[in-house]
Amino acid sequence: MSIKKRFTIAPDLANGIRNTIQSAATHQGQMHYDMMSLDVIEPDPNNPRKLLMTRDEMMNGLNHSDPDYKTKSKNLERLNELAESIKRVGIRNAIEVYKDGPKYYIITGERRYWAAVLANQKTIPVRINQKPDEFNLRYIQWVENINRQDLSLWERHYNLTLLAEAHKNSNQGELTEAFIQKILGISNIQAYRYFCLLKADETILELIKLGKLNNLKLVQELVSMKDKIAKNQITAWIFSSKNEITSLASFRAAAGKKPSHSKSRDVQSVNLGKVNNTQVAKQLLEIVISDARLQKHRDKFINVDWASAKAITKVFKHLFNTIEDEFNIKETV
Repeated sequence: MSIKKRFTIAPDLANGIRNTIQSAATHQGQMHYDMMSLDVIEPDPNNPRKLLMTRDEMMNGLNHSDPDYKTKSKNLERLNELAESIKRVGIRNAIEVYKDGPKYYIITGERRYWAAVLANQKTIPVRINQKPDEFNLRYIQWVENINRQDLSLWERHYNLTLLAEAHKNSNQGELTEAFIQKILGISNIQAYRYFCLLKADETILELIKLGKLNNLKLVQELVSMKDKIAKNQITAWIFSSKNEITSLASFRAAAGKKPSHSKSRDVQSVNLGKVNNTQVAKQLLEIVISDARLQKHRDKFINVDWASAKAITKVFKHLFNTIEDEFNIKETV
């Protein structure tokens, strides 16, 4: 008498297959991968990552008299490097597209698309997604672009502006600091700085566009500055500068002015009193550095000699200067 053999699947493998099937059913229409002709794909005209180049310039070369030649040349050099990589090993990560009429439009992966064009590829691997609403499209592009080191502040501003407009058009109102912090997953001081970027006036935006101002903290300082005369002096000085300005320190040096935390007749000092109990001082320090905005500075306040009054005084002086530099959102020159 023959015995029927019974085959079973390990529980972990069975659960994995079941979860995959359930995920595919839940995300139906969002998991379609294909090889697609480059001819039917179009870049998103509002992609915040601006290459500044036309297809003709990419294929036939740049005009040396173009005022944007330097920027375009750098972008083209990076694309050509990526194109050479594609020729050798192909495209490892599919670009994301959505269908709108007869064409497919890029959600993420525009650099890979243009590099494939330069590499004379006929097709490209794509992930065909459902067409996202305007807000989610801009949010996805923000996430895709924000960690790139070569993303300019002007491109970030453009992306944030599109995000704000989409948020408003979906009847959700204006972007707030709290919403920026939540949706972008950043600290409240960073959210405030991006909020200031949205509120920047035409003069500051022109400096950002020209590449003379590419520092988010400096933009925040200028936008929140109440002294209009000082603000105008600084922006005029930045316009006249040949190099990118990253802080107000160089302006203060040129103007012969000291930083705001230096002793000066223009700065009012505040005496915070004395603490006789070392444990109180230690607890106070722990409370202050628990603030999320000071996270990057916490290591500086760990190894304190609590038996030395001189060491404690020194660490609190350093703490106050750090707080002034990090939180002084209304700083003027």
